[in-house]
Amino acid sequence: MRLVRRRKLDPRDADAARRQPYADAVNIPLAELPDRTSELPPRGQVIEVVGPRTLATRTLAWLASVRRRGMIVETIPADAPPGDGEIGRLWEPNDFLADLLGALPAGRAADLACGTGRDAVYLAAAGWRVVAADVLPDALDRGRDLQRRYAPQAPPIDWRRADLESPAGCGAAVGSAERFDLITVFRFLDRTLLKDVVGHLRPGGSLVVETFTVAHRARHGRPSRDSHVLQPGELPALLGPAMEIRHYSENWRGNDAHTARLWAVRTT
Repeated sequence: MRLVRRRKLDPRDADAARRQPYADAVNIPLAELPDRTSELPPRGQVIEVVGPRTLATRTLAWLASVRRRGMIVETIPADAPPGDGEIGRLWEPNDFLADLLGALPAGRAADLACGTGRDAVYLAAAGWRVVAADVLPDALDRGRDLQRRYAPQAPPIDWRRADLESPAGCGAAVGSAERFDLITVFRFLDRTLLKDVVGHLRPGGSLVVETFTVAHRARHGRPSRDSHVLQPGELPALLGPAMEIRHYSENWRGNDAHTARLWAVRTT
């Protein structure tokens, strides 16, 4: 099942959306939006709302109540039902991961500090067998729901509750014997964890990391703890000699987040 990016939010009830789908729209009923916020586009993006004017106006009011920007746009009925093998999404995976994925043959992946599971589900939909770990049980529940909706035919993701900041580090999530072709860590920093993950990669396996820097904290005041932000040029130095750096950059991403991005491959 292929995930297709769409631009418009259809807040009608599910039966109405099935009877008459709208072009370029994803159906998330208004009553369900409070429990499905992880399915919305990234913050900062204006959400285009379609549907009956009264319902669309109520949806804008709800979006404003959770500090999201929306606008009502023209409603265009779809010419035909969605294509076979396609599922529309408004949400986006990490864009660094999305850019790299075409260069990585699908295999076994671990998404550490997975949050509500967008990246794990994106990987599963692309054919990866995924372990997804986070300390928050409600985030894992949302991840399970996300896979049920958006990657129902993919191999089930192995959702694991684990404290990645514990002394066990990576082993808290994946044990001592498991090896992966890809490990991802996004917007989470534990220096011990990053040193430990190398031992859980197969030779030729990739580590893909993106997280916040001190420049981000200087502008936004968060993350508040020194242990959760990177110093300039620090990230590559956290990896051992077994890792070859394929990409490293530090920059503002959309003028909102200053992050360090790294792609490294285990050579031995």
